[in-house]
Amino acid sequence: MPLHSDDLDWIRGHSLRFLADHGIEAVADDASDLCCADGTVYRFEEIVRLCASTSRGNWAQAISGHLDALLAVRSEPRVDEMTAAELETQVRARVLPTASITASTTDLSYARPLTDDLCVVLCVERHRASYPGRATRIGFRPPGTMADDAPTTRFAPLTKPGSSAKAVLVDEPRTDRFPAAHAIPTNPFRVISLTATPDDHDDVMYLDAAQVAAGGADRLFAIGTKNTDAEPLDRIATSTDKSLKALGGASVFVASRILTMRSLIAHVYCGKSAHHGVIFGIPDRHRIFMHRISNPSAVAAINELASITAQHHENTTDGVSPNIYHWYRDRITRISRTESTEQKLSITITPGPTLTDILNALT
Repeated sequence: MPLHSDDLDWIRGHSLRFLADHGIEAVADDASDLCCADGTVYRFEEIVRLCASTSRGNWAQAISGHLDALLAVRSEPRVDEMTAAELETQVRARVLPTASITASTTDLSYARPLTDDLCVVLCVERHRASYPGRATRIGFRPPGTMADDAPTTRFAPLTKPGSSAKAVLVDEPRTDRFPAAHAIPTNPFRVISLTATPDDHDDVMYLDAAQVAAGGADRLFAIGTKNTDAEPLDRIATSTDKSLKALGGASVFVASRILTMRSLIAHVYCGKSAHHGVIFGIPDRHRIFMHRISNPSAVAAINELASITAQHHENTTDGVSPNIYHWYRDRITRISRTESTEQKLSITITPGPTLTDILNALT
């Protein structure tokens, strides 16, 4: 939503009052960042983006939850202070945009490529100190409070990208299956930022290259991937036309569950086979959108998936990728490209030879 100067003043004032209530003296600098007396700086822009993607009535709760999490970091034990047993229990494998790796202040040179624009790193989720005023993530149930694994929840019909999604099922040549591009209005509070880095978020501590080498990279990646696969899904929803699945949860590792896609497919599709693979998008850390390829409807579903993924990515502070991907026989391939301006985000579907052959065989 658009924010005005009065909104920014309110957000700034509420943030400073929250810190003062917790015994922390802070002032807003020239860039409006919140500078504490001990030298700690909290980025105001991050709080603004959070409010821009949250309904106005939930601003106070969202700001309090965000700053609460940042304050909890102060007493957090460091990764190198953990015992081997603690690290094995808490380590997680996490998917990040490759472009964010070099910008991190942590040495993530050990990151393993997943696709040409995604990679996998290792981290430990921070423990949160609880108190009555602490906010939970709006819109999700805390993990384990009320399982909803049955795909019975419905979400609203997805906007179709014009009539082309239908026409491609009968038109020749097959290269006309997908529109030239899906255009999504740009969130104005996204374009004011440079490329986000892993350090912009407070929810995890990343292992650096030395820590990974000391613990054994292959061993830690295997343990971390297994632990990520055990992260809960709070809900699995099905689109009204039954073509797409939407997976969500409070866990910050929901999107990273694509690392064990076979297990995820078996869970989401109740054991149904995925001989042709699945198309998926991970717009933010808390969501996965999926389509199991099984018939000619895959073409329309891919178009819908591209649009909804880009839309969600533009309206979150927890973004992973605006692109969509094809998982097939344990390999993941990016099948779209994006271009962002101050006015719009354009996503173009670019199926490779493998997906093209599959769609040709089905249609």
